[in-house]
Amino acid sequence: MPSGQAVIPVDDLAVIRGIGVCDLLRTFNGKPLFLREHAERLIQSANEVSLKINWSCRDIERIIHDTLNKNPDIDEANIRIIITGGSSEDFITPTGKPRLLVLLTSIPPIPSSWYTKGVKVITVALQRDNPLAKSLSYMPAAMALSKAKKLNGVEALYVSKEGIVTEGTTSNLFAFINNRLITAEEGVLKGITRKMILELGQKEFSIELRSMSIEELYGADEVFISGTNKGVVPVVQINDNIIGSGKPGTNTQKLIKEINNLSTSPESYI
Repeated sequence: MPSGQAVIPVDDLAVIRGIGVCDLLRTFNGKPLFLREHAERLIQSANEVSLKINWSCRDIERIIHDTLNKNPDIDEANIRIIITGGSSEDFITPTGKPRLLVLLTSIPPIPSSWYTKGVKVITVALQRDNPLAKSLSYMPAAMALSKAKKLNGVEALYVSKEGIVTEGTTSNLFAFINNRLITAEEGVLKGITRKMILELGQKEFSIELRSMSIEELYGADEVFISGTNKGVVPVVQINDNIIGSGKPGTNTQKLIKEINNLSTSPESYI
């Protein structure tokens, strides 16, 4: 049904407390990309925040395919899956009756300059509450992104009190240092695109799964961010600091091509 006609009760915990989990995937050539991986992560997120759900991975996959089939007019779609906390008599405790929502929207175009010239990002003093769950609570992330846009940035990176940079508000963070591909392993939401990058990258590069300090990131040869919608995006400036040559690096450009090739592979769809 049209989104304006879809309703949930106002006493749902997603509305009154922001309790719930979500995931986002997209289509390529009309087919959902890495659907099984996203469905599994959605269920993992629900389990992590103690939401009792009645849907299996196959149930979620079937519902998504049905929704796509009923919307043939959408060429390429963002697919947002939400599991709410459900209605609650005490307005805070989940009672085991969550709701499942699937939303389709057209994918907004991303400027080609992001990939050919690179982007600027900023840093903010934030940390994700529970990196093992992709929750509905995005207020800190929304405020950080708003700050980034005011400073002509496209993303905000989280920095801990100890000066450790972990991830972005809606992306994972990578750096090439001395031809080693480095990304954080602990304290981050492990994206599906991140997983694919590591699988591709280990064939050509030495991989280090560890945190990076802000100073180390400033001195990196190449930096990039990754996400479902954006793929691999070169970062050429962090705050006021130029990264490497100030242009997308060779290794990053190679990964952009490999991720694009993987996205069109039949094995990437279910």
